[in-house]
Formats: sequence, C-alpha cells, structure tokens
Amino acid sequence: MIRLRRSFASRALRGRAVVENHHRLQQKIAAAPGGSAVAAFFDMDQTLVAGNSSILYVQRAMAEERAGMSDLFKTIYYYLLYRFNRLSVDAILKPTLEGIRGRQEAQFADFCRQIALKELLPRVGRQARLVLDWHRERGHRCVLLTAATCYLAQPLAEALGMDAVLSTQLEVAEGLFTGRLHGLGLCYGEGKVKAAQLWAAAAGVELMDSFFYTDSASDLPMLSAVGIPVAVNPDWVLRRLARRKGWLACRWPRQA
Repeated sequence: MIRLRRSFASRALRGRAVVENHHRLQQKIAAAPGGSAVAAFFDMDQTLVAGNSSILYVQRAMAEERAGMSDLFKTIYYYLLYRFNRLSVDAILKPTLEGIRGRQEAQFADFCRQIALKELLPRVGRQARLVLDWHRERGHRCVLLTAATCYLAQPLAEALGMDAVLSTQLEVAEGLFTGRLHGLGLCYGEGKVKAAQLWAAAAGVELMDSFFYTDSASDLPMLSAVGIPVAVNPDWVLRRLARRKGWLACRWPRQA
C-alpha cells in the first residue's frame, strides 16, 4: 500500500512538473523579443514528430513492397546503436547514400512527400503545434532544423506553415542521385550550427535571442549556440545535462 501511494505521489509530482514547464515555456516565448529577428529552430525526429523518420520510411516502403523485413531490422538496429551512442550518424549515412545511388530524384522525392504527409504530419502532436502558434504570435520565424534529407523535411515544414528548412542535401546529376552529399553536407552536430549560422546571417536573425528544441544530447552544439535551449522529451543524457545547466525540459504528449 505504501509503495502504491508513493507511486501515485511520484506521478502527481511529474504531472505537476510537466504543467509548470509548459507555463514556463510560454512565459519564455512571451518574454523574448518579438519580430522576425528571433527564430524558433525545431529538430524533427522525436521532437516535432513523435517517431523516427527512418523507421517510418522503411515501414512505408515495406507496405509498398519497396523494402523487405531485413531493411526494417537493419534500420532499427542502426537506430538503437545511434540512440545509445554506439554509432555515429556518418556510419549510418554511408550505406544509405550507397543505397540510393543511381536512383531517380523525382521518384524518390514523390515517395518521401507521401511519407511526410501521411506518416510524419499526423505524428506532430497538439503541444508541438501549440508552441509553433506561440512563436508565430510573437512574429518569430519557425525553422525545421534536421539531419533528415530535404525530401522528407520540406513537405512537412510546408504543411506546418514553417518559414524555413535546414536539412541534409543530396547531390543529384542529370536527375539521378550520385551517392554523395551536397552543399554544407550532413546537417548534424556542428553541421546544424553552421547551417543555422549561415541562414541566420542572411535572414537577419539573432541566435542569442532564438530558441532550439530537441530531444537529443547529440544536438549539444546547437543547444549551446542559441540563447534559449529547450529539451523536449529528452534522452537520459540530455535530461541530465539540462538539469545541470538549468535548461528548460518539457514533456510533449505523443498523441496528435
């Protein structure tokens, strides 16, 4: 009985903390300077979207007989290694790039757009949409900042009415993928910071007045590059880091 009471008390405290952080975030947005010189950068997987786009991509490909069960197991395996800091994104990206080499960009883009609208968009929860609205009310620019490719990120951002997309670009020659990255390369880690800095300089945005939302400690470089870092459904490393640095940590319900 005592253990049960403690469990209920613990849940009540966690619930109260979620509500308090919800209000604290709203207050931080309201207190930030208004106007387009402030941006709200959002990571995609497990932050803006309740799910992993790579796994959702393979599941959709399987449903349309474009991939097999081995592709799903491989994707989940690599994802788990990455989440537990046992594998770099570069190591995951190499076989992915090799897998699309020689494929037609137009067909790939169309398939990814279907996934973005049918699989990713429904997984953008009510809380995430509410935060987007809070920033829009203040005149802030909402930016999708993700390691995913532009083929998934762009349609999602457009559907959500976001102002810009900063993502991984793939090289294309004569309508076919070359199997290499294009532009700034992988939009991950320091790559996210570089992409955000270049975009901010061109758009007249002040990063130290801006927000960044993410679930992962791998985004520490970008979290440190903005004035208002926010941990959303953080992994255990980021949760501990946020507590130590005094960053706001929020729980966004997974339901849409």
